[in-house]
Amino acid sequence: SYRECRRNHAASIGRYAYDGCGEFLKAGKDGTKEAFHCAACGCHRSFHRKELSLSVASIHRRRRHHDHEHKNYKAKTKRTKITEEQKSKMRRFADKLGWKPQRHDEEEVGKFCGEVGITRKMFKVWLNNNRRRPVPVRVPEKCRAASVVGVKNLLAAEE
Repeated sequence: SYRECRRNHAASIGRYAYDGCGEFLKAGKDGTKEAFHCAACGCHRSFHRKELSLSVASIHRRRRHHDHEHKNYKAKTKRTKITEEQKSKMRRFADKLGWKPQRHDEEEVGKFCGEVGITRKMFKVWLNNNRRRPVPVRVPEKCRAASVVGVKNLLAAEE
């Protein structure tokens, strides 16, 4: 059943004005267009609040179904952990392939994935995600310290 009308009659001027219709009453017989309009206010049935009658059992059934779906979703979305060693091997192999493996490379890709301990799909996903990323450059600690001292000396010389 449908309850009070929720149509905002003053929406066009940016205000709120409800007509006060308390319950939907069909304006015509079932199967006619008039059956979707309210006899009291003239609004379409969709403007009236629908009253839901849910039993306690159906609510629990829905919750159990939702919880079950949620658990299945969590089980499906596990992140893959790839070690730094695997990443460096994949980077070298991707460079060798030109970052775009061709059909004639499939056997070589399968062999590589077996050696590294990843699936073919994991490699292809990693390849797509890292194709445009620059290779991280590692600066040795003594070089970092030397560069900091060099910058300080330059700044001191400018003063």
